[in-house]
Amino acid sequence: MKKVGLIEGFYGKSYEFSSRYELIKSMSTSELNYYLYAPKEDPFIRNNFDLTPSESWQNELKNFIAEARNYDIDVGVGLTPYKEEHIKKFEKKIESLVILGCNNISLLFDDLETFDLDKQLYLYGLAKKEFPEITFDFCPSVYCNELIEKDLQHNEYFEQFLQKFPSDGTFYWTGNKVISTNFSEESEDKLVGLNSDHMLLWDNYFTIDSCPKKINLTNFKHLDKNYIAEKNCYFVNMTGMMRTDQLIIALLANLKTGDKDFEEILLEHGLNEDLINMIYLFDPDTRVNLSEKDKKKLHDIMYTWFHPIKNEWYPYLHNLKNWG
Repeated sequence: MKKVGLIEGFYGKSYEFSSRYELIKSMSTSELNYYLYAPKEDPFIRNNFDLTPSESWQNELKNFIAEARNYDIDVGVGLTPYKEEHIKKFEKKIESLVILGCNNISLLFDDLETFDLDKQLYLYGLAKKEFPEITFDFCPSVYCNELIEKDLQHNEYFEQFLQKFPSDGTFYWTGNKVISTNFSEESEDKLVGLNSDHMLLWDNYFTIDSCPKKINLTNFKHLDKNYIAEKNCYFVNMTGMMRTDQLIIALLANLKTGDKDFEEILLEHGLNEDLINMIYLFDPDTRVNLSEKDKKKLHDIMYTWFHPIKNEWYPYLHNLKNWG
């Protein structure tokens, strides 16, 4: 594994730059080396791509990239140029990011209502040609198995993607589903003809922007560890909850070293011992069927455990307590 890190690519409230500094500081002690800045709510990189960012935004991003580099962490920026007015400003936007110190740019064409592969690949090729010193990655509009059969448009797009995507290109893939609960060789069985060494795994396992009733939290149980170890790039999309994301960073770092057990890491990040004994409830493969005794335990945890991460988890604990 050459690149391992985080993606800020969730919907909803984005992190402030002050919080991003905390995240890269946590990453720096964990041998994680990549942070993709791609918040869906940042207008300058997606919906209002054609607008010139404010001077303060530019300075903050520039300083963030520089600070991350001090920790040997590369910061990439995700761009989504999908409108005609975006395309007109495409090269200028890249130039502005290069000036700010960005050496890694991802073209993210995910979650669009309409999409045109030929236009997307034209921009990808143009970027690589005009800015050869920059690393460019590509996220197709069909980025997992479950989207292939969504409708005819998605199916035809994917068939063309298999045929037309350049052999030297690197692309994102989220596995069988948008939020995959299993990553193994089978996750890429639809990518016929593509070089799997050029695949960047985008893992949405922990994300909460789909408004789940409970969060997913296991010790990366969903991964085939041998499969992941052979991959060049593996990135985890965050939750947007600071303490939870710092916990995920610690678990991700431990995925490589194996120095600590799951319970030890949970304790270090403030989880209540009684909740740790019930952490299996946060496994998406667990069918929740709580006894009255279990509900009472959760009730007691909610009113006797005090920690910043508890404030993030309270809605999910409440949902569990009232499950069924």
